[in-house]
Amino acid sequence: MSLPGGGTVSANDKASTDLPPRLGKAGRVLLFFLYLFGFVFALPFLSVALVQAKYGLIDGPPSFPVDPFGEQVKSITKYGIFVWAGLQFFIFGRVASWAAQVQAIAGIQPVVAETLMQNLLSINEQDVPYTLSRGSHPNEIVVDWRYADAKWLDLMRVHGMSKGYRLVLRFDERAHNVRAQDRYASFDWSAGRGPDLLSLNWSMSLGITFFEYRHERVFGLQFKDGEPTFDLSYAYTFDLNELKQPMIEIIRHAGWNFRPVITFFRPIGG
Repeated sequence: MSLPGGGTVSANDKASTDLPPRLGKAGRVLLFFLYLFGFVFALPFLSVALVQAKYGLIDGPPSFPVDPFGEQVKSITKYGIFVWAGLQFFIFGRVASWAAQVQAIAGIQPVVAETLMQNLLSINEQDVPYTLSRGSHPNEIVVDWRYADAKWLDLMRVHGMSKGYRLVLRFDERAHNVRAQDRYASFDWSAGRGPDLLSLNWSMSLGITFFEYRHERVFGLQFKDGEPTFDLSYAYTFDLNELKQPMIEIIRHAGWNFRPVITFFRPIGG
């Protein structure tokens, strides 16, 4: 498969180097959920349960007769839970980002950021329902559905689509990472007037989308042979992979990693 910018995708990409194979996305996602349910939730709950079974309720009255050591253990456990939760606030986003990343093809020399950005912007020359544009930061590209295109706008309005999606890409030249953030919006058709038929209320998503697939069927009243009938008027498939995959292939064939993040604030998002 050819890519904008002159790259190609071949079946031998994984075999193009003698380096040991890297852990695949499915394996990383599995480890993420093991971390989430085993390390984040199960470990503190188990610790609290064991302490309470031996020394009584953590928030309850002191034991009788008073056991100074037991009361100290309960206090350490009680405040340790808050410290634990605070640590996860900074760790969770980094682990999720690592699990969802798509790594560069091994053995490819990374191109400079501006070259990669131009290769991605060249997708606009293709007949796709989304557009890429420069963002508010010099190292940023914003990917949107073509809301300004009358063809796509009318299609959304006629068939009652009420949710939109935006992908924001920021390029980290030092680490050769493209940090990607998912954002969602709700449509308010009634707010538009004149040429502004659509009002978008954007809200930042506080999560990383590992997989998303949505299929919508919109039924409308139609007339056949003079008789009203309810038939399928439009079937719409929303597959984030279809939107992201061409960009991911360009990124990884340029020697860069595609790394989804919860936030661009590095202490939390990584």
